[in-house]
Amino acid sequence: MRRRQLTSVLVAFLLAGITMVVLPRYGNTDGWRDTFSPALPPPSGSHDVGVRRMRVVDHDRRDPWLPDSDRTVMLDVHYPADGGSRPLTHYTVASVMTEFGCLAWAPGEEQRLGLLPDDVNWRFRTRSHEWAPPAGGSFPVLVGSPPPGMMRTAYTGIAEELASQGYVVVTVDHPFDAPVVDLYPTRRVIEPTDAVATVQRRDADTARVADLAFVTRGLAGLDPQLTGVMDLRRIGLFGWTGSDVTQRAQLAGLPGVSGIADTTGTAGVTGTDAMPLLIVGGSPNADRSSLQRPGWRATVTIPGASALSLTDDGVILAQIAERYPRTQPVVRQDIGTAQPLAYRTVRRALVSFFDHHLSGAPDGTFAMESGVTVDLVSS
Repeated sequence: MRRRQLTSVLVAFLLAGITMVVLPRYGNTDGWRDTFSPALPPPSGSHDVGVRRMRVVDHDRRDPWLPDSDRTVMLDVHYPADGGSRPLTHYTVASVMTEFGCLAWAPGEEQRLGLLPDDVNWRFRTRSHEWAPPAGGSFPVLVGSPPPGMMRTAYTGIAEELASQGYVVVTVDHPFDAPVVDLYPTRRVIEPTDAVATVQRRDADTARVADLAFVTRGLAGLDPQLTGVMDLRRIGLFGWTGSDVTQRAQLAGLPGVSGIADTTGTAGVTGTDAMPLLIVGGSPNADRSSLQRPGWRATVTIPGASALSLTDDGVILAQIAERYPRTQPVVRQDIGTAQPLAYRTVRRALVSFFDHHLSGAPDGTFAMESGVTVDLVSS
Protein backbone atom coordinates (compact mmCIF):
# COMPACT_ATOMS: atom_id res chain seq x y z
CA MET A 1 0.00 0.00 0.00
CA ARG A 2 2.81 2.41 0.92
CA ARG A 3 4.65 1.57 -2.33
CA ARG A 4 1.48 2.34 -4.34
CA GLN A 5 1.07 5.70 -2.59
CA LEU A 6 4.74 6.54 -3.19
CA THR A 7 4.39 5.65 -6.86
CA SER A 8 1.31 7.85 -7.21
CA VAL A 9 3.08 10.77 -5.59
CA LEU A 10 6.10 10.30 -7.86
CA VAL A 11 3.93 10.15 -11.00
CA ALA A 12 2.06 13.30 -9.94
CA PHE A 13 5.35 15.11 -9.33
CA LEU A 14 6.72 14.08 -12.72
CA LEU A 15 3.55 15.17 -14.48
CA ALA A 16 3.75 18.54 -12.75
CA GLY A 17 7.36 18.87 -13.89
CA ILE A 18 6.42 18.01 -17.46
CA THR A 19 3.71 20.65 -17.36
CA MET A 20 6.20 23.26 -16.19
CA VAL A 21 8.64 22.32 -18.96
CA VAL A 22 6.11 22.22 -21.79
CA LEU A 23 4.26 25.39 -20.79
CA PRO A 24 6.88 28.01 -19.90
CA ARG A 25 4.43 30.88 -20.22
CA TYR A 26 6.00 34.35 -19.86
CA GLY A 27 9.47 32.92 -19.34
CA ASN A 28 12.47 32.49 -21.60
CA THR A 29 10.90 30.23 -24.21
CA ASP A 30 13.81 29.96 -26.65
CA GLY A 31 13.61 26.53 -28.22
CA TRP A 32 10.29 25.56 -26.62
CA ARG A 33 7.32 24.85 -28.86
CA ASP A 34 6.45 27.72 -31.20
CA THR A 35 6.15 30.58 -28.74
CA PHE A 36 7.30 33.83 -30.34
CA SER A 37 9.69 36.08 -28.41
CA PRO A 38 9.86 39.70 -29.63
CA ALA A 39 13.10 41.68 -29.47
CA LEU A 40 13.96 45.32 -28.94
CA PRO A 41 16.29 46.81 -31.57
CA PRO A 42 19.86 46.79 -30.27
CA PRO A 43 21.36 50.03 -28.99
CA SER A 44 23.73 51.66 -31.47
CA GLY A 45 26.07 53.52 -29.11
CA SER A 46 29.55 52.55 -27.98
CA HIS A 47 28.69 51.87 -24.32
CA ASP A 48 27.41 48.67 -22.77
CA VAL A 49 24.27 49.24 -20.70
CA GLY A 50 23.50 48.55 -17.06
CA VAL A 51 20.15 48.82 -15.31
CA ARG A 52 18.91 49.15 -11.74
CA ARG A 53 15.38 49.27 -10.33
CA MET A 54 14.57 51.60 -7.50
CA ARG A 55 11.60 52.55 -5.39
CA VAL A 56 11.65 56.07 -3.96
CA VAL A 57 9.28 57.60 -1.43
CA ASP A 58 8.45 61.29 -1.08
CA HIS A 59 7.85 61.60 2.66
CA ASP A 60 6.88 65.26 2.27
CA ARG A 61 3.89 64.56 0.03
CA ARG A 62 0.73 62.49 0.37
CA ASP A 63 -0.42 60.29 -2.48
CA PRO A 64 -3.55 61.83 -4.03
CA TRP A 65 -4.94 58.37 -4.73
CA LEU A 66 -4.05 57.07 -1.22
CA PRO A 67 -4.33 60.12 1.07
CA ASP A 68 -3.11 58.17 4.11
CA SER A 69 0.17 57.16 2.40
CA ASP A 70 3.32 58.95 1.29
CA ARG A 71 3.75 59.19 -2.47
CA THR A 72 5.84 56.31 -3.87
CA VAL A 73 7.20 56.01 -7.42
CA MET A 74 9.15 53.30 -9.23
CA LEU A 75 12.22 53.94 -11.36
CA ASP A 76 14.39 52.13 -13.86
CA VAL A 77 17.88 53.58 -14.23
CA HIS A 78 19.83 52.69 -17.40
CA TYR A 79 23.44 53.86 -17.63
CA PRO A 80 26.75 53.26 -19.42
CA ALA A 81 28.26 50.14 -17.87
CA ASP A 82 31.75 48.70 -17.60
CA GLY A 83 32.54 45.47 -15.78
CA GLY A 84 36.20 46.42 -15.39
CA SER A 85 38.24 43.30 -14.73
CA ARG A 86 35.07 41.22 -14.56
CA PRO A 87 33.22 40.61 -17.86
CA LEU A 88 29.68 41.93 -18.01
CA THR A 89 28.54 38.37 -18.68
CA HIS A 90 28.80 37.92 -14.91
CA TYR A 91 25.81 40.24 -14.56
CA THR A 92 22.33 38.99 -15.42
CA VAL A 93 20.75 40.32 -18.58
CA ALA A 94 17.52 42.03 -17.53
CA SER A 95 14.11 40.95 -18.72
CA VAL A 96 11.32 43.30 -19.72
CA MET A 97 7.60 42.94 -20.12
CA THR A 98 5.81 45.33 -22.44
CA GLU A 99 2.65 47.09 -21.37
CA PHE A 100 0.69 44.75 -23.59
CA GLY A 101 2.42 41.84 -21.87
CA CYS A 102 1.40 43.05 -18.44
CA LEU A 103 -2.16 43.53 -19.60
CA ALA A 104 -2.09 40.11 -21.25
CA TRP A 105 -2.11 38.49 -17.84
CA ALA A 106 -5.79 39.35 -18.25
CA PRO A 107 -6.63 37.21 -21.31
CA GLY A 108 -8.86 39.93 -22.72
CA GLU A 109 -5.88 41.85 -24.12
CA GLU A 110 -4.56 38.86 -26.05
CA GLN A 111 -8.07 38.21 -27.32
CA ARG A 112 -8.38 41.83 -28.43
CA LEU A 113 -5.23 41.50 -30.48
CA GLY A 114 -6.39 38.20 -31.96
CA LEU A 115 -3.71 36.12 -30.23
CA LEU A 116 -3.98 32.65 -28.77
CA PRO A 117 -2.57 31.76 -25.34
CA ASP A 118 1.21 31.21 -25.54
CA ASP A 119 1.45 32.77 -29.02
CA VAL A 120 3.79 35.39 -27.54
CA ASN A 121 6.38 35.27 -24.80
CA TRP A 122 5.69 38.74 -23.39
CA ARG A 123 8.62 38.63 -21.01
CA PHE A 124 11.78 38.74 -23.10
CA ARG A 125 15.39 39.69 -22.63
CA THR A 126 16.80 43.17 -23.05
CA ARG A 127 20.42 44.20 -23.60
CA SER A 128 20.89 45.68 -20.12
CA HIS A 129 22.97 44.03 -17.39
CA GLU A 130 21.39 44.18 -13.94
CA TRP A 131 23.42 46.07 -11.33
CA ALA A 132 26.55 46.15 -13.49
CA PRO A 133 29.17 48.72 -12.42
CA PRO A 134 28.91 52.08 -14.18
CA ALA A 135 31.51 53.11 -16.72
CA GLY A 136 33.99 55.76 -15.70
CA GLY A 137 33.21 59.32 -16.70
CA SER A 138 30.63 62.04 -16.18
CA PHE A 139 27.36 61.61 -18.05
CA PRO A 140 24.32 63.86 -18.54
CA VAL A 141 21.08 62.63 -16.97
CA LEU A 142 17.74 62.17 -18.74
CA VAL A 143 14.46 61.71 -16.88
CA GLY A 144 11.67 60.07 -18.89
CA SER A 145 7.97 59.97 -18.05
CA PRO A 146 5.49 57.88 -20.06
CA PRO A 147 2.15 59.45 -21.03
CA PRO A 148 -0.86 58.91 -18.74
CA GLY A 149 -2.09 55.34 -18.94
CA MET A 150 1.32 53.96 -19.94
CA MET A 151 4.23 52.42 -18.05
CA ARG A 152 7.95 53.09 -17.83
CA THR A 153 8.62 49.78 -19.62
CA ALA A 154 7.34 51.46 -22.79
CA TYR A 155 10.67 53.31 -22.89
CA THR A 156 13.07 50.43 -22.17
CA GLY A 157 14.57 50.21 -25.67
CA ILE A 158 14.73 53.99 -25.93
CA ALA A 159 16.49 54.17 -22.55
CA GLU A 160 18.98 51.51 -23.67
CA GLU A 161 19.76 53.49 -26.81
CA LEU A 162 20.31 56.71 -24.86
CA ALA A 163 22.45 54.95 -22.23
CA SER A 164 24.59 53.38 -24.95
CA GLN A 165 25.19 56.90 -26.27
CA GLY A 166 26.52 58.13 -22.92
CA TYR A 167 23.52 59.14 -20.79
CA VAL A 168 22.17 58.06 -17.42
CA VAL A 169 18.46 57.52 -18.10
CA VAL A 170 15.84 57.46 -15.32
CA THR A 171 12.36 56.32 -16.38
CA VAL A 172 9.52 56.92 -13.96
CA ASP A 173 6.32 55.01 -13.23
CA HIS A 174 3.44 57.04 -11.78
CA PRO A 175 1.33 54.67 -9.62
CA PHE A 176 -2.44 54.78 -10.21
CA ASP A 177 -1.82 56.72 -13.45
CA ALA A 178 -0.33 53.63 -15.11
CA PRO A 179 -1.99 50.27 -15.87
CA VAL A 180 0.31 48.32 -13.53
CA VAL A 181 3.20 49.31 -11.25
CA ASP A 182 5.30 46.58 -9.65
CA LEU A 183 6.85 47.93 -6.43
CA TYR A 184 10.31 46.38 -6.39
CA PRO A 185 11.55 44.58 -4.36
CA THR A 186 8.35 43.67 -2.48
CA ARG A 187 6.60 42.66 -5.73
CA ARG A 188 3.47 44.44 -4.62
CA VAL A 189 1.44 45.36 -7.69
CA ILE A 190 -0.52 48.62 -7.86
CA GLU A 191 -3.38 49.10 -10.29
CA PRO A 192 -5.74 52.05 -10.70
CA THR A 193 -8.51 50.03 -9.06
CA ASP A 194 -6.48 50.03 -5.81
CA ALA A 195 -7.03 53.77 -5.34
CA VAL A 196 -9.25 54.89 -2.47
CA ALA A 197 -9.76 58.44 -3.78
CA THR A 198 -10.91 59.74 -7.14
CA VAL A 199 -8.43 62.09 -8.80
CA GLN A 200 -9.39 64.31 -11.73
CA ARG A 201 -7.13 64.49 -14.79
CA ARG A 202 -5.85 67.95 -13.96
CA ASP A 203 -4.89 66.87 -10.43
CA ALA A 204 -3.33 63.68 -11.78
CA ASP A 205 -1.14 65.76 -14.09
CA THR A 206 -0.18 67.96 -11.16
CA ALA A 207 0.88 64.81 -9.28
CA ARG A 208 2.96 63.69 -12.28
CA VAL A 209 4.80 67.03 -12.33
CA ALA A 210 5.44 66.69 -8.60
CA ASP A 211 6.75 63.14 -9.15
CA LEU A 212 9.19 64.36 -11.80
CA ALA A 213 10.30 67.27 -9.64
CA PHE A 214 10.89 64.94 -6.69
CA VAL A 215 12.91 62.48 -8.80
CA THR A 216 14.94 65.18 -10.55
CA ARG A 217 15.82 66.99 -7.34
CA GLY A 218 16.75 63.69 -5.70
CA LEU A 219 19.02 62.31 -8.44
CA ALA A 220 22.15 62.74 -6.34
CA GLY A 221 20.78 60.42 -3.67
CA LEU A 222 19.46 57.60 -5.84
CA ASP A 223 22.50 55.34 -5.76
CA PRO A 224 26.01 55.95 -4.36
CA GLN A 225 27.68 54.17 -7.29
CA LEU A 226 25.83 56.22 -9.87
CA THR A 227 26.16 59.57 -8.10
CA GLY A 228 29.79 59.83 -9.14
CA VAL A 229 29.04 59.47 -12.86
CA MET A 230 25.96 61.72 -13.10
CA ASP A 231 26.54 65.28 -14.27
CA LEU A 232 23.64 67.05 -12.58
CA ARG A 233 24.46 70.31 -14.34
CA ARG A 234 23.20 68.68 -17.56
CA ILE A 235 19.69 67.25 -17.19
CA GLY A 236 17.08 66.63 -19.88
CA LEU A 237 13.43 65.59 -19.71
CA PHE A 238 11.65 63.43 -22.28
CA GLY A 239 8.35 61.64 -22.83
CA TRP A 240 5.43 63.37 -21.09
CA THR A 241 6.57 66.86 -20.11
CA GLY A 242 3.43 68.57 -18.86
CA SER A 243 -0.10 69.12 -20.12
CA ASP A 244 0.03 72.93 -20.33
CA VAL A 245 2.48 75.81 -20.40
CA THR A 246 2.42 76.26 -16.63
CA GLN A 247 3.37 72.65 -15.93
CA ARG A 248 6.08 72.68 -18.58
CA ALA A 249 7.46 75.90 -17.08
CA GLN A 250 7.63 74.20 -13.67
CA LEU A 251 9.62 71.34 -15.17
CA ALA A 252 11.84 73.68 -17.16
CA GLY A 253 12.65 75.52 -13.94
CA LEU A 254 14.06 72.46 -12.17
CA PRO A 255 17.78 72.75 -11.31
CA GLY A 256 20.05 71.56 -14.11
CA VAL A 257 17.35 71.06 -16.76
CA SER A 258 18.76 72.17 -20.12
CA GLY A 259 16.37 70.62 -22.66
CA ILE A 260 12.86 69.16 -22.93
CA ALA A 261 11.72 66.60 -25.50
CA ASP A 262 8.02 65.74 -25.74
CA THR A 263 7.59 62.35 -27.42
CA THR A 264 3.89 61.79 -26.71
CA GLY A 265 2.83 62.42 -30.30
CA THR A 266 1.05 65.73 -29.69
CA ALA A 267 1.99 69.34 -30.20
CA GLY A 268 -0.58 70.87 -27.91
CA VAL A 269 1.80 72.23 -25.29
CA THR A 270 4.10 75.08 -26.23
CA GLY A 271 7.56 75.78 -24.97
CA THR A 272 8.52 78.15 -22.22
CA ASP A 273 11.03 81.01 -22.37
CA ALA A 274 14.27 80.02 -24.13
CA MET A 275 14.34 76.38 -23.00
CA PRO A 276 15.29 74.15 -25.98
CA LEU A 277 12.21 72.15 -26.97
CA LEU A 278 11.76 69.10 -29.18
CA ILE A 279 8.34 67.71 -30.10
CA VAL A 280 8.28 64.30 -31.80
CA GLY A 281 5.09 63.19 -33.53
CA GLY A 282 3.45 66.58 -33.76
CA SER A 283 1.80 68.02 -36.86
CA PRO A 284 3.78 70.37 -39.14
CA ASN A 285 3.33 74.01 -38.10
CA ALA A 286 0.85 72.98 -35.35
CA ASP A 287 2.98 74.63 -32.68
CA ARG A 288 3.83 77.89 -34.49
CA SER A 289 3.47 79.92 -31.29
CA SER A 290 6.23 77.83 -29.75
CA LEU A 291 8.41 78.00 -32.84
CA GLN A 292 8.18 81.77 -32.77
CA ARG A 293 9.57 82.03 -29.25
CA PRO A 294 13.28 82.76 -28.79
CA GLY A 295 15.61 79.79 -28.54
CA TRP A 296 15.79 76.38 -30.18
CA ARG A 297 12.49 74.73 -31.21
CA ALA A 298 11.83 71.71 -33.42
CA THR A 299 8.75 69.69 -34.35
CA VAL A 300 9.37 66.28 -35.94
CA THR A 301 6.44 64.83 -37.91
CA ILE A 302 6.22 61.18 -38.94
CA PRO A 303 3.38 60.49 -41.41
CA GLY A 304 1.18 57.59 -40.33
CA ALA A 305 2.55 57.45 -36.78
CA SER A 306 0.51 57.18 -33.60
CA ALA A 307 1.46 57.98 -30.01
CA LEU A 308 2.00 54.28 -29.30
CA SER A 309 4.34 53.92 -32.28
CA LEU A 310 6.76 56.28 -30.52
CA THR A 311 7.32 53.73 -27.75
CA ASP A 312 8.71 50.21 -27.45
CA ASP A 313 5.14 48.92 -27.67
CA GLY A 314 4.99 50.10 -31.27
CA VAL A 315 8.02 48.15 -32.44
CA ILE A 316 6.98 45.04 -30.48
CA LEU A 317 3.44 45.06 -31.85
CA ALA A 318 4.81 45.47 -35.37
CA GLN A 319 6.84 42.28 -34.89
CA ILE A 320 3.79 40.46 -33.57
CA ALA A 321 1.74 41.57 -36.56
CA GLU A 322 4.42 40.31 -38.92
CA ARG A 323 4.54 36.93 -37.15
CA TYR A 324 0.75 36.60 -36.82
CA PRO A 325 -0.95 38.33 -39.79
CA ARG A 326 -4.39 37.85 -38.22
CA THR A 327 -3.46 40.56 -35.69
CA GLN A 328 -2.62 43.18 -38.33
CA PRO A 329 -5.98 45.06 -38.42
CA VAL A 330 -5.97 45.67 -34.65
CA VAL A 331 -2.25 46.41 -34.52
CA ARG A 332 -2.61 48.95 -37.32
CA GLN A 333 -5.27 50.76 -35.31
CA ASP A 334 -2.93 50.82 -32.32
CA ILE A 335 0.34 51.90 -33.92
CA GLY A 336 -0.54 53.36 -37.33
CA THR A 337 1.43 52.59 -40.46
CA ALA A 338 4.82 54.15 -39.76
CA GLN A 339 6.78 51.30 -38.18
CA PRO A 340 9.72 50.86 -38.05
CA LEU A 341 10.28 54.46 -39.22
CA ALA A 342 8.56 55.97 -36.18
CA TYR A 343 10.66 54.06 -33.66
CA ARG A 344 13.91 54.77 -35.50
CA THR A 345 12.99 58.44 -35.68
CA VAL A 346 12.17 58.93 -32.00
CA ARG A 347 15.44 57.30 -30.93
CA ARG A 348 17.48 59.29 -33.43
CA ALA A 349 15.74 62.56 -32.62
CA LEU A 350 16.30 62.17 -28.87
CA VAL A 351 19.98 61.34 -29.28
CA SER A 352 20.55 64.26 -31.68
CA PHE A 353 18.61 66.72 -29.53
CA PHE A 354 20.32 65.89 -26.26
CA ASP A 355 23.75 65.51 -27.89
CA HIS A 356 23.42 69.09 -29.10
CA HIS A 357 21.92 70.72 -26.02
CA LEU A 358 23.52 68.67 -23.24
CA SER A 359 26.75 67.41 -24.81
CA GLY A 360 27.70 70.24 -27.17
CA ALA A 361 27.37 68.48 -30.53
CA PRO A 362 27.06 70.84 -33.52
CA ASP A 363 23.52 71.92 -34.43
CA GLY A 364 23.92 70.61 -37.96
CA THR A 365 23.79 67.04 -36.69
CA PHE A 366 20.00 67.32 -36.11
CA ALA A 367 18.70 65.73 -39.30
CA MET A 368 16.09 63.03 -39.84
CA GLU A 369 15.79 60.47 -42.63
CA SER A 370 13.69 60.82 -45.76
CA GLY A 371 9.92 60.85 -45.15
CA VAL A 372 10.19 62.71 -41.84
CA THR A 373 9.39 66.42 -41.66
CA VAL A 374 11.36 68.72 -39.37
CA ASP A 375 10.24 72.28 -38.53
CA LEU A 376 13.23 73.84 -36.78
CA VAL A 377 13.89 77.36 -35.56
CA SER A 378 17.15 78.24 -33.83
CA SER A 379 17.59 81.78 -32.59
